[in-house]
Amino acid sequence: MTGYGRSTKATPAYSITIDIRSVNHRYLEMYFKIPRGYSFLEDKLRRDLTARVARGKIEITLAVEKLAAEETLVNLNRPLLDSYLKAIRELKSDFGLPGEPDLATVLNLPDIMQAVQPDEDQEELESLVTEVFGEALDNLLAMRRAEGERLAEDLREKLGNLEGYWLQLARISPGMIVEYQARLTKRIQELTGGLEIDPNRLATEVAIFAERSDINEELVRIESHLRQFERTLDLNEPVGRKLDFIVQELNREINTIGSKGNDLNISQIVIQFKSELEKIREQVQNIE
Repeated sequence: MTGYGRSTKATPAYSITIDIRSVNHRYLEMYFKIPRGYSFLEDKLRRDLTARVARGKIEITLAVEKLAAEETLVNLNRPLLDSYLKAIRELKSDFGLPGEPDLATVLNLPDIMQAVQPDEDQEELESLVTEVFGEALDNLLAMRRAEGERLAEDLREKLGNLEGYWLQLARISPGMIVEYQARLTKRIQELTGGLEIDPNRLATEVAIFAERSDINEELVRIESHLRQFERTLDLNEPVGRKLDFIVQELNREINTIGSKGNDLNISQIVIQFKSELEKIREQVQNIE
């Protein structure tokens, strides 16, 4: 499901902004854009997101701005300086060189002076980012819920169409055997020139057809699946995977009816049913 959420909060030390974007996807995929040096925050955000979102391709963008001026500390690397001076004295002694190293020379020696940034309070920063992330996620989910309600209404309308096709099949089904017997009798009479038909043989053929073409069990299961689909839509929880499973079961049953139904009207209704069911299947992929 699509959605967008944003939240910003500032403290004396930081300004945090988080944007979350979601697009339709059958599974849950997360993509984080986090500034260098703050990757330690990703695991916590990933856990929080997984706990509240089941489907969708989610992109999370974190912006961190430091507001407080930081004091930069300069450290003198004394052990390294001692090593440099010892080496200089040995050089003078071995080669008889005059002079002493001056301050400018010492300061230009590699790594003698080191600038050190103070450590950040990671716990404080993580707490702030978690709070902002939660607010942004709330906004995203509110938008997704609104879209979900619109999708649910559309699915209920399509479900009503399926119920109409199911009712047509239920009405036609009982007359299939009678119509088949009439067609078979007429065909035999045409081929035999009106000779008397063996009623036992005719009854056997009709019974075989009835057993092979009976769709009552499939109709009962379809009705059950339709009711289950309707109840699932009303649940206050993620239902996308449940609806997807029900759609698969409906497709299985209607395909069986299509293979059994030796009747033009039934074939036409099956085509209409499957067309509407495919529209539902596409919509269900977008529901969490």
